[in-house]
Amino acid sequence: MDNRTGRNEYDRHWKRVIHSLFEDFVAFFSPGLYEMIDWDKPPDDLDKEFQRLNPDGKSRDREADGLFKVYLKDGSEQWILVHIEVQGWKDTDFAERMFQYFYRIFDAYDKKIFALVIYTEDYSETYTPPRYEYNFFGTKLSYEYNVYKIAEQDENELLQSTNPFAFVILAAKKALYGKTAAQPTKLELKKQLLRVLAVMKDRLQLDKKDLLTLFIFMDHMIKLESQYQQEFNQEIKNWEGGTMITYEDELKQEARKEGREEGREEGKREGRQEEKIEITRNLIKLGIPLDFIKKATGLSEKKVLEIKEKLEKE
Repeated sequence: MDNRTGRNEYDRHWKRVIHSLFEDFVAFFSPGLYEMIDWDKPPDDLDKEFQRLNPDGKSRDREADGLFKVYLKDGSEQWILVHIEVQGWKDTDFAERMFQYFYRIFDAYDKKIFALVIYTEDYSETYTPPRYEYNFFGTKLSYEYNVYKIAEQDENELLQSTNPFAFVILAAKKALYGKTAAQPTKLELKKQLLRVLAVMKDRLQLDKKDLLTLFIFMDHMIKLESQYQQEFNQEIKNWEGGTMITYEDELKQEARKEGREEGREEGKREGRQEEKIEITRNLIKLGIPLDFIKKATGLSEKKVLEIKEKLEKE
């Protein structure tokens, strides 16, 4: 699995858990906003609108970016922009991109926007302040957005939380710990999370759907090699009749479903990539400048040059 495929898979799991537990997600990150929302009216997923407003390559490749519309109790609309950031290097243009997301949405729809960035890596040395500032001969602008750093969260507070989404954060933090760990350590982290989920199920009276959602997210955050996964599966069975219920049939169905979805998504991505390459070939033949081709297709300069070189050899 290449880095992009792995990244897209990671993004999809984040997006899926946010969609499935959206009310809990909002309550966890913004209790004040949660209280203002009329939850009798289902939120709208504005993913297509977001992609249309941000057609550049960076936003297109970000499957975890999300834009949602919710309805407030006073009848007005509120938009929620979510960005999951997993890169571990310093991106000096990141705050500017967040501002671009904001002003494109605001300009197109004139709606209030709650923007949140969730950092899933340790950013102690590469962190960029959540602020974009512009100053040109007295014309000034300052834009700030909400930031949440998983690496800095207190595990005891997460364990005591009454919000199911706290388990999502805990699982992501454990995954961060285990990122470079040996398989036995990863197995132990995963067992710890399973025990936490078992307790949380009873304490919060989680229904079957939410429990399955949390389990699947945790299961994908920490990947195990076959022999260790088998031991983990046995740990699941040990909870039968106790606080943890094993949903083997549901898990198998979900795994098959994910396989089909990922297969379709992979096919779509390959199709889009082939289309971009064909468009690039045609633009090169027409003598269109490199910068324009990059912006029009979202391909990197390296990729465009590779296509150009192959074309010249034909």
